[in-house]
Amino acid sequence: MTWTESSTIQRSLLEWAEEAGWEHIPGDELPRDNNDVVVETWAREALLALNPELIDDPESTELILHEINQAILDAHNGLVAANELLTVMLRGDHSFTTIQGKHVPRRLVDFDYLDNNRFTVADEVTITGAMKPRRFDVVYYVNGFPLVVAETKTPVKHQVSWVNAAKDIYGTYEEEYPNFFATSVFNVATEGLEFRMAPIRAYPDPDSDIWAPWGSTEDDPKKLTGPARVQRAARLLLRPETILTILKDLVMYRHARDASEADVKFLPRYPQFEAALAIHAKVLADGPGGLIWHHQGSGKTELMAFAAARLLRDDAVIDMYGGAPTVIVIADRKDLVRQTAEMFETAGMPRMSVPGNRRELHKLLRRDDPGVIITTVHKFAEAGHVNDRANIVVLVDEAHRSQEGKFGKAWRAAVPNAKFFGATGTAIEDKDRSTFQLFGDPDDPDFVMSRYTPEQSIADGFTKPVIVEGRSVGFDLDKGDLDEAFDQFAANEDLDEDEKVFLSGKASHIETVLSNPKRVAAVCADIVEHYLTYVAPLGQKAQVVAFNQKLVVAYAHAIQAELERRGAVMPDGRAREVGVVMHVADAKDTPKELKKYLLTPEQEEALKRRFKKVDDPISFVVVTAKWMTGFNAPIEGVLYLDKPAKGANLFQTITRPNRPWKNPITGQRKDYGRVVDYIGLAKAIGEAIVGPKAKTEEGAELNVTDSAQLAGKFVSDLTRLVALFDAINTADSSFEGLAEAHERIVEGSPQRTQFIETYVALQTVWEFLDPHPMLAPFRQQYHWLAKVYESIRPKDVSKAFLWDRLGAKTIELIHGHMTDVRVRSMPSKTVTLDAAGLELVKRIAEQLKLPDTESPENEPGDVYQEVLDSIETRLKRRLVESESPVYQSLAERIERLRTKAIENVEDSLAFLEQALRIAQDVVAADRAAEAGDEEMLERLADPKRGALTQIVEQNTPPGLHKIVPDIVDRIDSIVAEVAYTGWIESDAGDKRVRRELRAALKEYGLPIKGDLFDKTYDYVRENY
Repeated sequence: MTWTESSTIQRSLLEWAEEAGWEHIPGDELPRDNNDVVVETWAREALLALNPELIDDPESTELILHEINQAILDAHNGLVAANELLTVMLRGDHSFTTIQGKHVPRRLVDFDYLDNNRFTVADEVTITGAMKPRRFDVVYYVNGFPLVVAETKTPVKHQVSWVNAAKDIYGTYEEEYPNFFATSVFNVATEGLEFRMAPIRAYPDPDSDIWAPWGSTEDDPKKLTGPARVQRAARLLLRPETILTILKDLVMYRHARDASEADVKFLPRYPQFEAALAIHAKVLADGPGGLIWHHQGSGKTELMAFAAARLLRDDAVIDMYGGAPTVIVIADRKDLVRQTAEMFETAGMPRMSVPGNRRELHKLLRRDDPGVIITTVHKFAEAGHVNDRANIVVLVDEAHRSQEGKFGKAWRAAVPNAKFFGATGTAIEDKDRSTFQLFGDPDDPDFVMSRYTPEQSIADGFTKPVIVEGRSVGFDLDKGDLDEAFDQFAANEDLDEDEKVFLSGKASHIETVLSNPKRVAAVCADIVEHYLTYVAPLGQKAQVVAFNQKLVVAYAHAIQAELERRGAVMPDGRAREVGVVMHVADAKDTPKELKKYLLTPEQEEALKRRFKKVDDPISFVVVTAKWMTGFNAPIEGVLYLDKPAKGANLFQTITRPNRPWKNPITGQRKDYGRVVDYIGLAKAIGEAIVGPKAKTEEGAELNVTDSAQLAGKFVSDLTRLVALFDAINTADSSFEGLAEAHERIVEGSPQRTQFIETYVALQTVWEFLDPHPMLAPFRQQYHWLAKVYESIRPKDVSKAFLWDRLGAKTIELIHGHMTDVRVRSMPSKTVTLDAAGLELVKRIAEQLKLPDTESPENEPGDVYQEVLDSIETRLKRRLVESESPVYQSLAERIERLRTKAIENVEDSLAFLEQALRIAQDVVAADRAAEAGDEEMLERLADPKRGALTQIVEQNTPPGLHKIVPDIVDRIDSIVAEVAYTGWIESDAGDKRVRRELRAALKEYGLPIKGDLFDKTYDYVRENY
């Protein structure tokens, strides 16, 4: 038997289609001529059934069919433009001309009642014309219009894959017969092992995210692979309801802005598809909103565009709320608003507004106009309550950042009855902030409406793995000499002890170390060396994150100088350049050396465009806050990190280089992004990888506060404070009134202590509750008390002048005693953030369920070291309480693993797999100790013997259980004696181990062939 595409995947597609409700008709039996695109008989039937007024108007019917066929023929003049027009027609949004000259919209497809449509799947469909006849493997027709073409290949030829099928569509079929694809929703390419879908005119790049996989966010892409994943994808995507949903609402077009660009059709990826439908369903169910937690780089802005389009086009939403909705898209930075607006505009989003200031936004919000408003969160300040409508949907980008706090309260107060949906790649859960509580719906699992993990995104190819390379930046510090020099310096400047303590404390800051010119030079030299060696040859660009603005300038100068010293040039001979992006205030007190980096929005956009061009000499951009998050530049191949960060900001920062990219000149592809860590953030990176969870697990602390009770406490505390100032007019803002207040709370008096302690508590409650109706009558008194408090806060002006006068000298003194600054690569601190590595780190953390006991003063270690430390923490209590050999053995296994060198991806995964096994054994040992299971404890004490015991027990005849320990002892001792490092690679070593193993089995009368020998040998080979 020969496996071909028609006997394997093609046949399966037809079977799955019939199960989904498609009628199968062989291509040569379709009621069409081979040169026809549309099955006109079926199209006419649908047209008359869905537009019954045409039954008595055959001339208008023929005019409609003629206009459709003319639009199909126009595909020869531009397929994307023709496809856009046919999409509008198929949606029922196009007005056709009647025989009387009127313009009337007509329905070609029934999107509300799917049973009113004809769904047909045909195989081996032939098209003829001016070119050579072509035959399409599988075509999916709706009412006679070909909406999907699937090209299949055989799964058993090594050199043939889905790429070959995609090339046939792109390079042959669409080129020779573009008219057949004029009504296309999407194309499919598969060989039965992988399944990809794409819009028309999508170049078939194996690493491109345009030819995208399909699936479900509920699936594990590591477990569901190969033919099983293909079947799942086909059954999900190639259903009538999925195809028609995409056609009706989720197809968009990006129009060319100039002659250098081309029109592009784009479609949702499956996580975007699921989330857009989930948002729509929540709105129809009158739900409160929800949290979309999708990995960085997986297209959350596009997701918002798809969701907005579906909401604005859906009649059910309009009927439910009595009108089309207003969709407000909120970003937290102006540049993100520009990016989002550009995305929506080129996608052809109807009725879009981008208010230029607060007044414009407030005016738009007060109107009831449907459409899309794109704005920053800051423009909601002072908006107050502006609109009570329920058909307002708020989509918040980067929902973990400034959407909380006063700005978050402002936009919720402005449109209190809206539905609020937050999209984030880095949810936050800590004592102060919770993305889950702010946006999550309690009815959703773990407060998350849609989850798309880093592991899924990497496995799908939508983002790339990130390798974090550790660097050790060391120096020598002669503390004795430094103390002596500082004492002499203090004596020369006539400083008292208090001033010495102030200066030394002020200088004991990380900035003092980072700003050492020798360290800056050493780090920047290493950055340039690394970039020129590993990144520049691929045509990729670099981002450098420095501690503050002053160091941004220092790093930019040092990197530029190092590039010039090395004569680093582009392939065309132009010198490589360094750009700077940071927020510089246009103010009088802004230092002159920073003002030269003040960029207008247009200048910043121009720099961004230069950075994204492979042939532009801008090779580095140095930043400190801007572009660390919300910046999408696939050409960025490496991020050099020399600034402390944690949690959400850190995760967003290290995922900057994770976007897929192909060098348009050389064709080289990005296999992974790089982060080079000079600051020692590996532990924080590990914590960011694991990510937060909503605190809903059993036993988790639930801090539920009754706001009415809090408000009552606020009023009682406020009354006690105001009593301190009895007979003083709190409406009096004069200096005399303030002086009188000071007389009531004299410094050092119990009244001042009472005032400070009570006010601080009062302030906390106010910030938590405001705005609250019970607080309104007391606002004036509270603000008066706040001014009194501010007036008594200590202000040490002399210390500020002291630092201005002697701070630079103090830092120079410290820098002078930092010698031998050196940067060295640390292969053992290289963390591979691929899908498998991410999953293992998470599983270890979940297995241990350890509280965060890390002291902020501790030096951060690497991810691997922290994994071991976490396991060791679990062991400590048992090691103290018990002398059981199982815990000693586990501790020894940890130590052996601690010394393991990690030099590549394989080592990284092997290390984490071993760590996971130890973590599982620690948990198992705890359970066995509590249950008194001595047999299990014995196995865990020596995992090799434990595993051998299981193998022998399962593969020996009944009745031999008493001598199993003897057999295991014999095998273990013999193998340990004859095995040596590298024995597996040696024929002689391998033969000797096999021989001795057979001898041991024979000694006990056991078979020397079969399962017992095979499984025992396999285990010995892997573990001895």
